[in-house]
Amino acid sequence: MEPIRRALPDDGRHRAWANFSFVSDTGHLHSVDLLVAGPGGLHLLEVDTSQGRLHNDNGFWLRTHGRNTKVSDSTRAVAAVKAQHLTAVLRRAAAGRFLTVPEVRGSAFLSDSRSPVDLDGPDAQGVFGPDEPVEPSLPRVTRDLLGQPANDRGHRPGRRFLRALPTLLDRVGLRPVEHWPRVGTWQLTAKPVSLTDRWQDFVAWSTVWDKAPCRVRVYAAGRSRAETDAAVLREYLLLREFDHPGIVTVDTLEQHASGPVLMFHVEKKNLLRLDHILALHRSRLTPDTRADMIRQIGSALAHAHAREIAHGALSTRAVIGTSRPAKGERVGDGWSDPELQITDWHHAATAAVGDDAPTAAAVTRDLRDLAAVAQEICADAPTARFTGLADRLATEPGFARLHPARQIQRLTRRLAAAAVTGTADPG
Repeated sequence: MEPIRRALPDDGRHRAWANFSFVSDTGHLHSVDLLVAGPGGLHLLEVDTSQGRLHNDNGFWLRTHGRNTKVSDSTRAVAAVKAQHLTAVLRRAAAGRFLTVPEVRGSAFLSDSRSPVDLDGPDAQGVFGPDEPVEPSLPRVTRDLLGQPANDRGHRPGRRFLRALPTLLDRVGLRPVEHWPRVGTWQLTAKPVSLTDRWQDFVAWSTVWDKAPCRVRVYAAGRSRAETDAAVLREYLLLREFDHPGIVTVDTLEQHASGPVLMFHVEKKNLLRLDHILALHRSRLTPDTRADMIRQIGSALAHAHAREIAHGALSTRAVIGTSRPAKGERVGDGWSDPELQITDWHHAATAAVGDDAPTAAAVTRDLRDLAAVAQEICADAPTARFTGLADRLATEPGFARLHPARQIQRLTRRLAAAAVTGTADPG
């Protein structure tokens, strides 16, 4: 960030804050790399120091360095979430002070000037490179962003606001970034590996025992810490009841200043969400492997339905996987046959209050979601469309009388068969 500091005009109208954190109104603890305020607006920059060729695929960023390729959510999308939350807390801090708080704009700053960038479509918007680039494909961060006037009045800060901004940031409660935050005896990565409106996921290592990494989910407390604590406790107790290899295993429930924390057991370091697995390794998946992936997810879902629990939010983001290398293969070669587990059971935990059986609507949603996940798994394969298969099965004679677990099992067989044969109704 030093080149940005040198490039900003020394005219008294520009201020910048680096490496700080704040708590959003939703309860998220966000770390901010750089916030720049000036006549051109408020800009939050998420700095990406990664090396290697960057390209996008279906909304994901893929970074290739040497023989290795890694996938992640868009850095620009992460910056946009943080900017939205910072705007909200600044406006709350300014309430009653007769100040107009402009919208904070989030952008990605790719600091490695030698790494080629090949982004297109919406993923290319709001992405900037150094002011003295070796790779000329990106707009320059100071010249084309920070040094430009704000065209939209909603982004243009007034002089009174710029003078009051340091006080507002103090009221927000800015603090230095804790680069290695801790939960109990576990040390977390500085930045989350996944972010939603409800939680942040981190990877953590024990500071006491020589253990494998743990996946840590820090829940945002929201407007009611008591309600959040109760909901996470229900999810924890629910997951402790499951005993299936296709459902994520929870270790402990902890507390953190930002909110309740669930610690998930992870036996292997190589862990990816299913949507990331598909973005990276789809070409390795044979029809039989795709069918096996569908069976794994369907079996886990049937296990839950047999215990009268519906998931309620199944998607490729709600399934995690680890590689299963064959004998003699490297760990990274095992993605042609991944082992899958369903996670994100918070909707199910909420629906299970009082041990009520899932409603017909909840069961139907799981059926449709399973078909949608199967279609994503087979997206580039010459298979028939799965859309509507769950609804067609539901109208068949006797289907409505089946127990929810049997319904899932029947649909899973049809989907797996379709993945192999190429027809969505193999009879």
